[in-house]
Amino acid sequence: MSTLDHTIVPGETIGTGSSTGYRALTDGAGEPHCLRTELADHAGPVTGKSVLRFVHLTDFQLADPFSPGRLDFLQRLAGRPGWDAMFPAYRPQEVVALQAFEAVVRTIGELGSVRAEFVITTGDNTDNAQLNELRAFLALMDGGTELDPAFGATDLRTHPSHTVSGDFYNPAPASRDRYKRDHGFPDVPGVLAAAAHPFVTQGVGMPWLACFGNHDCLAQGRAPVTETFQRLVTGGRRPVGAGELPYDPMDRYLADPTVLSNGPAVSIAPDADRRLVSPAEYIQAHLDSQAHPPGHGFTEQNLVDGTAYYCYDEIPGVRVIVLDTTNPAGHVTGSIGPRQRDWLIDRLVEVHSAHLDADGVEVETGNPDRVVLLASHHGLTMLDNTVEGPQADLPRYLADDIEAVLHRFGNVVLWIAGHEHRNAVTPHRGASGGFWHLITSGLCEWPCQVRQLELLLPEPDSADAVLIIRSTMIDHAAPVRPGTALDLWDLASLHRELAANEPSRVGGPHSAGTAADRNVELVVPISQALAAVLRAE
Repeated sequence: MSTLDHTIVPGETIGTGSSTGYRALTDGAGEPHCLRTELADHAGPVTGKSVLRFVHLTDFQLADPFSPGRLDFLQRLAGRPGWDAMFPAYRPQEVVALQAFEAVVRTIGELGSVRAEFVITTGDNTDNAQLNELRAFLALMDGGTELDPAFGATDLRTHPSHTVSGDFYNPAPASRDRYKRDHGFPDVPGVLAAAAHPFVTQGVGMPWLACFGNHDCLAQGRAPVTETFQRLVTGGRRPVGAGELPYDPMDRYLADPTVLSNGPAVSIAPDADRRLVSPAEYIQAHLDSQAHPPGHGFTEQNLVDGTAYYCYDEIPGVRVIVLDTTNPAGHVTGSIGPRQRDWLIDRLVEVHSAHLDADGVEVETGNPDRVVLLASHHGLTMLDNTVEGPQADLPRYLADDIEAVLHRFGNVVLWIAGHEHRNAVTPHRGASGGFWHLITSGLCEWPCQVRQLELLLPEPDSADAVLIIRSTMIDHAAPVRPGTALDLWDLASLHRELAANEPSRVGGPHSAGTAADRNVELVVPISQALAAVLRAE
């Protein structure tokens, strides 16, 4: 269901009683590829040898809805000055999120047009770094597991957001919550019961690589984990409202991630599998996976070194460098420490026959050239995290320094990332030519798509020493409009429709970006030496 053929777009307003208008989705006209030449010209056709094809997906934020660590009740404070870093705390579509994620994975596995060397997910695969969330994510990607969307609850109708407040979306007809009153969200009888039905995961069906995000290691993606927080999330008290509200919520939360969980609560069954895993346990779980490649990029050396970054060199002529941009001292944005910065420079030198040193002087190494693709959770605009703490490798290196390093190495052509939950494609010109920086929107929110990327080397008679990076957005194969059977595909369809109508500032139609951020063909200059290597592979 490529947007080259058609795309799914918000359609006409339906329903009544809405001040903003709830929109169903419809098939729209497909988007052609837009040629972007900000980094290099290319006069010839956009054809040639395929160097690499892969699929990028990001930001599942797969959440245990009953977790006592959740702060969904804060969503009613959205827009409050000083609280931006605490949102979004809740998404109305999350009740059917696992069915939507399974639909995405099945579509990748079944749609022949996205056959690829690998799939890569750039972090925030879990919402609260919980063991049960991690197991569910691995079950989705690997396949062959009966997955329980209710995480052990007998009925999603018992979820606190459906029983104690009209501030959350409840599809049951008896509910007159604010999403229905103010935004025209629909009554959908039977959804909560259907959404709790287990299903057998199919798996992505090809090699897949992992990446570490802030939600994969920090409490709610924000704070270092404490013993007090571990006791909260594994216990039987589920907060449904905040107690006394601090004036400095992020600073207070970084110091104590239970600070906002002392208000009213309901009783739930305690669950030890809700504990937050350490980075080492996260990596070990990937090493224990039976799907390919072993460790999904992570290696035993990561465990020895206490790191979560690596290289993947299984594609001839290509090196994939996966960074860990999370700051273990906390906060939602990213940065890297000196140990990882030095490692990055060493890995770049290894795949460049020549590069610039820190003073701009060319250095010849004699090393074999490879195309370099970078992947991380945070992109450049989000590398501003200077939080210090005993967990952090200091000093923290930010966007300007990391970009300056990359501009010394001409084989770097593409950097992919997530975190921002929006589509964006930006050129970064430098002394060695430059690279394209590509952000893909999150699966947890509209437009609920994945991005296929292909690197093409023009025909040998082309006068240009360039690569073409072709990006194509892919919709999952659920119906445009949900049916009444309320099977997995109908629930995935409902997830996408609800996501398109999300009223908060995060998510909603703007997350899709512009046409220049979706189906694009990006021209990037490369050296004649690298072009020769790629033609010989």
